Amino acid sequence: MNVVEVHNRINDLADERGLSPYELAKRSNMALSSLYNMFQRGTMPKIDTLEKLCNGMNITLSDFFASFSKPRAGGYMSEGDTALVETNRRLSEPNQKHLLAYAQGMLKAQDNEKK
Repeated sequence: MNVVEVHNRINDLADERGLSPYELAKRSNMALSSLYNMFQRGTMPKIDTLEKLCNGMNITLSDFFASFSKPRAGGYMSEGDTALVETNRRLSEPNQKHLLAYAQGMLKAQDNEKK
């Protein structure tokens, strides 16, 4: 993974969460100037900086790197799988439970259609 891919991933994840650079820096306990300097100078963030940014976006380092290697049972996560996981993570806990119940209900209905 190169610096451009890392910067793009940071931008994409921040955009998905509706975070401006200011808000991302604030949530990550970083100076806004540090964030801007990283992008302006084209430098690779150190792991501790990347971890701060991930914390600010409420994801793990593993989540951050998931787009570069998305293993799952039977292969790799599709774009649809990734979108569903990202959507779930952005929901409140009660809404995550509703989404899970809805998806499980859809599976039961699908299984009943096959019978």
